[in-house]
Amino acid sequence: MFDPTIYENLKIILEGMVYDLDFDGQLKVTNRSDIVDLAALSRTYSLEVLLKENNARGLKAKVELKAGLEDLADEIMERETENTGCRFSVTFYLTVQDIERECSEIGEILRTIWKPIGEISQKVSYIYGMPRGSYSNEVLVLLNHKLHDENSGQLEEYLDRMMASYEQIFNKGEN
Repeated sequence: MFDPTIYENLKIILEGMVYDLDFDGQLKVTNRSDIVDLAALSRTYSLEVLLKENNARGLKAKVELKAGLEDLADEIMERETENTGCRFSVTFYLTVQDIERECSEIGEILRTIWKPIGEISQKVSYIYGMPRGSYSNEVLVLLNHKLHDENSGQLEEYLDRMMASYEQIFNKGEN
C-alpha cells in the first residue's frame, strides 16, 4: 500500500466541496478533467462550473489543482519544503464589450477579494472575421503559494472567494 500524495488528498477534498455546491444548487458542474501528463510527470485536476444559468455575461469558471514532477519527487524523497505542494487557480470566462472599463472594474473587484493571496491576470480575445463588439475575457486567479495537506481547510475559503467573485462580477454586469 502507498500513502496518497498531497495532490491526491487535496483533489478528493476539492471534488467533494465542489459537488456539494452543485448539490446545493449554487453552481452546476459542466465538465471534469483528471489529466496525468506522462511526458512531464505532472497532474492536473479541473472542474468547470456554470455559476448561474442564463446569466447575462455567460460567466463560467474552472477550478484547477496542479502538481508537477518536483512536487512528486520531493514527497517520494521525503524532502518536503514550502515549495512542495499543489497550485490552485480559478479561471473565470465571460464576455466584455468595453475592454478598458470592464476589465479594469473586474480587476479591481478581484484584487479586493483575492489580495494578498492571489495574482490576477486577464486575457481578452476575439475571433477574427466575426463582428466586433463582444470580446472573450479569460480571467485567471492564481494563488501565489502552494497548498499542502494542512491547507485543505482553506479550500472552502477559496471556493467562497470564487463564489463572491462571481457575485460581484455578475452584479456589476447587471447594472
